[in-house]
Parts: sequence; structure tokens; C-alpha cells
Amino acid sequence: MFNNIRLVYRKELLDIIRDRRTIISMVIIPIIIFPLLTIGFSTLISTFMSKSRAEIQKVAIVNEAAAPDLRDKVISSGIVELVASDSVEAAILSRKIQAALVIPVDFERKLEALDSLSIQILYDESEAKSQFASEKLKDIVTDYRRDIIDARLKGKGLEQSIVNPFYIQARNVASKEKMGSFMLSLFLPYLILILSLTGAMYTAMDLTAGEKERGTLETILASPVPRWQLATGKFLTILTTSIVSTVLAIISMTATMAYAISAGGSMAQDMALKIAPSSVIVIILMMVPTASLFSAILMAISLSARTYREAQSYVTPFMLVVIMPALVSFIPGIELGWGLAFVPFVNVSLSLKEALIGNINWLIVGLIFVSTALYAALAIFIAHRLFEKESVLFGN
Repeated sequence: MFNNIRLVYRKELLDIIRDRRTIISMVIIPIIIFPLLTIGFSTLISTFMSKSRAEIQKVAIVNEAAAPDLRDKVISSGIVELVASDSVEAAILSRKIQAALVIPVDFERKLEALDSLSIQILYDESEAKSQFASEKLKDIVTDYRRDIIDARLKGKGLEQSIVNPFYIQARNVASKEKMGSFMLSLFLPYLILILSLTGAMYTAMDLTAGEKERGTLETILASPVPRWQLATGKFLTILTTSIVSTVLAIISMTATMAYAISAGGSMAQDMALKIAPSSVIVIILMMVPTASLFSAILMAISLSARTYREAQSYVTPFMLVVIMPALVSFIPGIELGWGLAFVPFVNVSLSLKEALIGNINWLIVGLIFVSTALYAALAIFIAHRLFEKESVLFGN
């Protein structure tokens, strides 16, 4: 019995290794995609943002004659360019200018009377350059306000400290290792679920619907090996590709994040990457039954299709069903409890997130492992039953 399963497994695995599409999805994408996403893409965004921020944006001042000193400060700042504009709101929306200051007509009079007043900064929040211009104008106006306060205090013989009786300091008590684990906990659970799914997806479709389309399934079924053993061999092949893809993705992402932290940067100064052995155990405990569940479900779905393309159309809705629960690791405030421990995919995502930040409840982890394993066992049973039905394998 086990010898037959081993032969089927070896044969299917060799066929999969020879398939270029499977190698790309199982090996190349997990190894390359994460450095591109975490380093390449973030570097590209940072470069463009820095370039846009360094540009000198055009701004306008409404009622600039009411505050000549502020106008002169804007001009001499060197970080924005002052231009004339009749309708500043329309000019901002049409991108002729990026932001504008609106000064009250009685600005000087109210300043002399020590009355409070407000200066508006108009900008378009949907435009990055407009936001940068708004931030620059806010810095200029804040600096101008500080000059006025200093002048008033100096005129009365008072010190600047009188308007600042105390300062507020926020101190992060989390260690660098915990901050690094927190950042990893946001992305890794989602990626483990998605890569476990995609790692099994192409293999499952190729070993079922693909063989139907190529006409090789009949040859396999004509062998003296019982069908349940053939189904088991195919399932183990799908499971292997899923686990290999997930493991490579974890290694690639962890190594990429470690490199990003070691390379330095403002964010990296507050982080250090350290994964506890207990977290690794939880990852393994969650990965195996989850990959088994995905492999069995995808095998059952793909068996119902007559062609590879038809299998893709069946699998796509299932991917959408998985993506939403997988994204729960990004949502703040959701904590793993007894109720969520039975919700497929959500329980795995939250347990991985909690484990990576060091909050491990082994009782809940065990419950999630058992429940996911039971779901996987049910899916494997259904896939085996479908593999034994002539109407599924050869039906029109």
C-alpha cells in the first residue's frame, strides 16, 4: 500500500518539477517577490516621495498685504515659490498652485489688540505635492507665530519658558526585538496563508484538470493501483509544493527584513529582528494543517473542472474567500479568543500574529491545530470520494 503511494507521489513530483509554471510559482516567486516588495518597491516609493518633497511647490497668499512680514517670510524661506492667483481654490484643483494661505483682512489690527485669529491653509489632500506644500506652509507659519510670541514676551521682560510650563514626552517601552516582531506579525501571517494557497493551486489544477485536458488521467487510472492510493499520492504532491513554497516565502521575507533592518534607516533604528523558538513551533503547527486544508480543497475543486482554464475560474472565487480572513492580521484591535479559534483561516492568521509578538496561549494554539486538522481531514475525505466517482472524472 505505502509502496504504491510512494511510487505515485514520486512520479507526480517528478512531473511537477519538470513543469516550468510550477517551479516559477513554487520557487522563483517566493524567493524574488519579497525582496522586490519590501526593498525594491519601498525604495522606489521613498525615492519618488523624497524627490517630490524636495521640489519647490508654488503657493499663493490671499490678502498678503494684511501680513507683509509673513509674506516676506514665505518668500525668503526658499522651500516654496510665491505666485499670484485670483481664485486659489480653483488654482489648487487645477494644479496651477499646490497650496495657499488665507490671511484675515484685519490681521495686523488683531495682532496689535492681542486678539486670537486664524490663518487657513488650503490644499488638495488627494495630491501628494499639495500635501507637501501644505506642510511647508504650516512650518513657515508656525515659525512666524513663534517669532511673534518671542517678541511679545521680550517686550514684557518675560522668558519663553513661561508659555511652556511643561513638555510632553512619549517613550516607547517596547524593546527593539518586540517592534521588529510586531512589524513581521503584520505581514507574515497573511503571506503564509496566501503562499500556502498559491503554492498548492497550480499543482492541484495541473494534476487533476490538467491531466483531464491532456488525456493522461485515463492512463493513470488504468494502472493496478487503487484509486484512493492514487488520490493520496496526488494529494501529497500538492501538499509538498504548498509547504515548499510557504517555507521559501518565510525564509525570503525574514532574510529580507533582517537585511532592511541591518542596512539602517530611521525605522530600523527602533527595531531588531528576533524570532523566538516558540514562535517557530507555532508557525510549523499552523502551516502543516493549513497547507493540507488548502491542498485538499483545491484538489476537490479542480477535480470538478474539465479543463485547466475551467479550474482557474473555479479556484478564483475560493482565493477571494481566503484573502479576506488572511487580511485580519493587518486589522488593529482584533484579538484571538475562544470564539475565533474555530473560524477557518482567521484563527490561523491571528494565532501566527500573536505568536510572533510573543503572546502564545498554548491551549488555544492546540485547539486551532486540532480544528484545522479536522477541517483538513474532512476536505481530504471529500477529495478522495470525488476521485472515485466516474461522473466527476469523466463526466461531461
